[in-house]
Formats: sequence, C-alpha cells, structure tokens
Amino acid sequence: MSDVILQMKGITKNYGGVRALDNVDFDLHRSEILCLLGENGAGKTTLIKILSGVEQPTKGEIIFEGKKIQLKNPSIAHSAGFSTVYQEMVQFPDMTIAENIFIGRYPKKAGLIDFNELNGVTEKLMDDLNIHFDPQTKIRRLSIAQRQLVEILKALSYDSKVVIFDEPTSSLTPEETSLLFDTIIKLKEQNISVIYISHRLEDVFAIGDRALILRDGANSGGGMIDELTNDDIVSMMVGRVIENRFPKRKTVIGNDILKVENICNKRVKSASFTLRKGEVLGFGGLVGAGRSELMRAVIGVDKSTGNIYLENEKIHNRSPREAIARGFAAVPENRKDEGLILKLSTLINMQISSIRRFLNRFGFINKLKERKVAAEYIEKLAIKVTSYHQRVSNLSGGNQQKVVFARGLITEPKILILDEPTRGIDVGSKTEIYEIMNKLTEQGVSIIMVSSELPELMNMSDRIIVMREGSIVGEIYPEEATEEKIIKMATEGVSA
Repeated sequence: MSDVILQMKGITKNYGGVRALDNVDFDLHRSEILCLLGENGAGKTTLIKILSGVEQPTKGEIIFEGKKIQLKNPSIAHSAGFSTVYQEMVQFPDMTIAENIFIGRYPKKAGLIDFNELNGVTEKLMDDLNIHFDPQTKIRRLSIAQRQLVEILKALSYDSKVVIFDEPTSSLTPEETSLLFDTIIKLKEQNISVIYISHRLEDVFAIGDRALILRDGANSGGGMIDELTNDDIVSMMVGRVIENRFPKRKTVIGNDILKVENICNKRVKSASFTLRKGEVLGFGGLVGAGRSELMRAVIGVDKSTGNIYLENEKIHNRSPREAIARGFAAVPENRKDEGLILKLSTLINMQISSIRRFLNRFGFINKLKERKVAAEYIEKLAIKVTSYHQRVSNLSGGNQQKVVFARGLITEPKILILDEPTRGIDVGSKTEIYEIMNKLTEQGVSIIMVSSELPELMNMSDRIIVMREGSIVGEIYPEEATEEKIIKMATEGVSA
C-alpha cells in the first residue's frame, strides 16, 4: 500500500451535550479508495464535514502530507486539496451547469465573466469524464441523477488530492454508476485518494480497497475489502448479525383498492395499473422512466388526464391535501426539496400532514397527544434525535428520511406511496423499514414502492411493474423475476 497522505487522530466532536464523534482515528493512503461505513448517525457525515472545513473538531488533530493542518473553512479545505460531493446537493436551479460548477471562480475578461471561456472549460471537464451536457443548461431542467453528476464535476474541477464521495450512486442508473466507478479509478490512477461513503455494500465491494467502520461515533473496525465479507461489515456497523435482510410477511392480499386508468401528462404516457388491499406493488425502471411522475399525478401534485378509482369510487385528487384526506400518503424521493421543511423542528415536520388529528374541540393543538404520537414513531423508526425540537436540518440524511416516513404513517393511510424509501438508509435501518412495511400490509395498508434497488424490488414486492420512457412496459411476479429480466424490460421494453 502506498504512503499515508492523511491522518486524523483522536477526533472528537460535541454538539452541546451530544457527542457525535468520540476519539476517532482515521488514516488514508495515497491512491487509495477508502470506504467509510456505518449506520445513519454513526458519525460519517460529521467526520467528512470536519475534513471539508464545514465543522471544527472539539479536539484531535489532522495531519495532511506530514504536516498538521487546521481546516477552518471550506475555502481552506479546497486550497489544501480536499473536495466533497455531498449526498444532499446545494445547487442554484436558475443558474447553468457551468455557473454551478465554477461558482465563485469564474474566468473574467475586462472585469466581466468570460462565458465563452467558462463554457469551454466546462466542456473540457465533461469530455475528460465522458459526460455530455450542454454547459448552458439550467440546473432545474436536470433530473436528480444528472444533478448528482454535476456535483461530481464540480468536485473534480478543483485541483484535488483527496476527493470525498458521500452516497454518490444513490440516484444513479447502472450505466451512470459504471461511469462514476470508471471516473474514480481514473482518479486513483492519477494518485488522487478517494474517501467513499455508501450504504450500498455492492458498491463497496465493487470499488473499494479498504474499509473503515464507525458505530455510535467511534471506531468499530475495518480491513482490506478483499478480506471482508458482507456479514463482517454489517456486524461491525450494527453490532449484531442481521439474519434476514428482507423479512418475510404473512399478508393475505385482498381485492383491488385502487384502479388507475390511462394517466397521461407531459411525462407519463397512458399508464394503467391496479393495487390490491395489503399488497406491495413495486415499480421498477431506470431513473427518468416516469415512475415518480406517475405517482405525483396519482396524488395530485402534477396535472394529468385519466381516471382513478378508490374502492370502486371515481375520485380526482386535485392536490396532495385532497389525496391525504382520502387516505393517501407519500414519501417522496427528494426529501430535501419535497419532503421536509429544513428550518423547522423534527416534531413539526412529523405532524404537518396530520395537524387536524391533534386539534382539540376548541381548535388548539393537544400538545400531550402530539408529543405522545411523535415519541411512538421516533421509537418505531429508531430516529436518532436529541429532542422533538431539534431542527430537522441537523439530522443525518437517513434520519431525515425516517422523519418523512413517519409523517406519512401518522396520517394512518390506506395507500402508502414510497418513492425510493431506503435511499441513503443504512442496512440495519433498511431492515427496520421493511419490517414496518410488513406490519402495515398485515394491517391492510396497500403500498406502492418505487425503487431502483433491484434486490429490494424483487424481495419486497408482490408484483413488479416496469416503466420505460413514461410508459408501463410490463408486469412480472418476483418468483419469475431476475435482475437481467427487469433491466431488459427497463431498457428495451421487452422481457428477457
């Protein structure tokens, strides 16, 4: 193994009375791909924020290229040679790709931004990575996956010695993931070191050289990837062996509860399907296939034509509020933009869709009932939060996802729509989410699950519908499904 480029010694970070990191030791070798693993709330994000100059350690030291350094802010971190691709993207939707990548570093001519030069260097950067966008495209016109690629381009636009990837494949297609892996290998070949954070263990075994695992803010173990098994990593992450990643359920599936006929809009082409009582109906397909857009149309977020029948009664959800009143609940894919009000507390974010449930006869909120229900779901979903009043923006990505999940459950829905429900969720929490899904279906709740994770789709669904380019191209039962069949349907519109 090549020489050590980075050491973090005894890193401790306190937030008031909460210790997020407890005496963590960490080292990174030159030209190494180090996978940093752990459950949500294990301290990974805090450690990366310290390396990125966003946070300062309460104690401990950082040694980079043999010298002790202090990364007092992101600018100093960039100058030192650190770049980070965050899971939660910070972008400016009405600015172009080129403007987002080089914000604050624009080439100038006669005191003005030289847009020809800006677009030219952006095109060169994309050519180097075999990514093809128009540099002048506005960010708001891109999909989540495309926005993720822009963030990767931005990180690589710095003359970096260490590049940190935080859940980079969470919204990427298999083709885009392969492109990312090729890019990471190129970085390694150029003597750049990579810190790679992912909850997808298949990513770890595909790309990693070595693993470092955190649990409850402290070192839990690690080793060379080729000497570790999946069970080894999971055990170090959660402190126990998970016997069954996809727990089986004993649901008796009933009659049709939802019938959707010929839903059409700009992104969806005459889509029809049925959902049965107590069923988990999976939706597969590539990113951009129209799965999320179909769900948005069903619950009234986007306008569409077509017919929807709930329990044999024709309905028209003109807004999410109407959908909620009829017994729908949804967990959106993009929790930051669509699922959370980041400046508000965990409690408010959990209750905001079901506020009427907590009003007394005088129209005031029953605080005792509100907090009792919140405590119930915080326990059920194992949400790591210091108090009800903790701002949701201060939670880890996985715990933010659980808050959105809890908000949907508190409405006591008949139909629960889950769009990438375990995106950014660790392996232990995924199993907990699956167990909750099973309990809900046993209680008669029907679930629509949009997922890009094929093992999840095949193991948790009773039926799988596959979409391609806005259309439903097929339906398959899990016992007949293989990853190859689903991918073939998603890419070619035909069964394997």
